Amino acid sequence: MTEPADLLVRNIGQLVTCEPALGEGPLGVIERGAVAAAGGRICWIGPDARLDGEVVRCAAARVVDAGGRVALPGFVDSHTHLVFAGSREHEYAMRARGATYQEIAAAGGGILSTVRATRAASVDELVALGRPRLDLMLRHGTTTCEAKSGYGLTTADESKMLEAIRRLDAGHPVTVVPTFCGAHEVPPEFKGRTDAYVDLVVEEMLPEVARRGLARYVDVFCEEGVFSVAESRRIL
Repeated sequence: MTEPADLLVRNIGQLVTCEPALGEGPLGVIERGAVAAAGGRICWIGPDARLDGEVVRCAAARVVDAGGRVALPGFVDSHTHLVFAGSREHEYAMRARGATYQEIAAAGGGILSTVRATRAASVDELVALGRPRLDLMLRHGTTTCEAKSGYGLTTADESKMLEAIRRLDAGHPVTVVPTFCGAHEVPPEFKGRTDAYVDLVVEEMLPEVARRGLARYVDVFCEEGVFSVAESRRIL
């Protein structure tokens, strides 16, 4: 450790290290542990009883008493729809009664319901809607999440969603990893013309997203009645 620690977390009841990194078995756990950090990076972990003898601290180091609580690495949520407008909470009751996704969509709900609301929202509105969702994730221990587009289904609206995701990542402690999901559904204006919509995704949306550096990954809803395996392969 070359830099004096400026943050010490002590009196940790159980410090979860996630070792072994691979394979099955119990997680690595240090009973009555402590953590030291310097410049925002963890520089030491171990039993609390060894901290004073092994860690050099700066004079103004902050000391946090964990009160015997568990300390563990932040959760990583690999599939989220963070940015959207509108609500589909009424669909829970339909699902509880046994309705399929296809039946809900035929009744005007499903993805296309959220598409209508999201298309009508501005980037600023989408950012404002997404921020409290990130706040809630952080309170529950998630420090990194993936976030998909997929509720715009036009080049402009998909780009708008991804721009909102980029702003949320830049302005929030949670790290947000953007995924382009323009092939989330076939929009109403392309009903019966899925091939034409796939052309739009491949020839216009993807190049625009790549040009602006708006996404790191691409996702497709490969499902009966949405995009086939062949269509998904073409997009991916």
